[in-house]
Amino acid sequence: MDKERFDISLEDLQTFLAVADQGSFSRAADRLALSQPSISNRVKRLEEKLNVRLLERTTRKVELTFHGRRLHERASITLRALRDLLQEFNAETGMRRRQVEVAATMMIASVALAPILGSFAEAYPDISVRLRDRIPDVAIAEVIDSECDMAVMVLERADPALAFEPLLADRCVAVTPLGHPLLKRGSATFAEVLAYSVLSPDGHVALRRAIEEAAAARNLQLTLSAPARGVTNVMTLLAMAAAGLGVCIHPSTLIPAEFRPTIGLVEIEDCEILRTIGIVTASNRSLSGPAMRFREHLRRAVRESYPNAPEVRPTVPL
Repeated sequence: MDKERFDISLEDLQTFLAVADQGSFSRAADRLALSQPSISNRVKRLEEKLNVRLLERTTRKVELTFHGRRLHERASITLRALRDLLQEFNAETGMRRRQVEVAATMMIASVALAPILGSFAEAYPDISVRLRDRIPDVAIAEVIDSECDMAVMVLERADPALAFEPLLADRCVAVTPLGHPLLKRGSATFAEVLAYSVLSPDGHVALRRAIEEAAAARNLQLTLSAPARGVTNVMTLLAMAAAGLGVCIHPSTLIPAEFRPTIGLVEIEDCEILRTIGIVTASNRSLSGPAMRFREHLRRAVRESYPNAPEVRPTVPL
């Protein structure tokens, strides 16, 4: 037999073990729900493959030969380990089928999704949702690579590999320190907001572009606050606004509750800058049952939590 080739049928090996354990071809046939000739043929084929005699057949019983005892000892251990491994695989597969992997950008994960995960766990205690806070590019890559069932985020650009379902159009407001002059009326024109330097990181490309386009359309000068240019963490950005380092133009629903006592929020009267948050999935892959349940729960929770939000637009945002 070729040393590099394992030319033995697993069924033949299982049949041999059944005959050895039962001490009878007929009892092995009953155990495996096969005919006795089938049992005999399998054992014969195994002996021919191994080129040794495994069983001594008499009119009253079947006994193992020396080679048969060796094979029985080793094969029993091997097949038992294989069965245990297959059971582990089945258990893990069942667990994965009841688990939903969700990626989200940091602020959406921490501010918007945390309470929704809590209510979903109460409604579906048998389904586990694992949340991954990711930067946008990583979240998209994990959806495309099937590492995540979906991502909840702002999708900056269309991609044929992705499907985008808008959930919430989030209107931006001006975030200021407490006692800021813009807070006197509670709202301000875009020109009044841009009279102050704006905290806009270089990494927030789409939001920066929306602000720049709105300013250009009104012939307004935009001054960027230098300390914020390299910031990546939105929590840091809000802390800088609270410290008076500039005004931050930020989606209103994605401001953590713990920050609100330390900052002022100013509605922009004559300029609507929207960020559309939605569900990103792979366009060529269907969601599992548990993932579909989570998506429906997410839709319902967003409708209930933000009933007065602007109407979402069924397009990929800028």
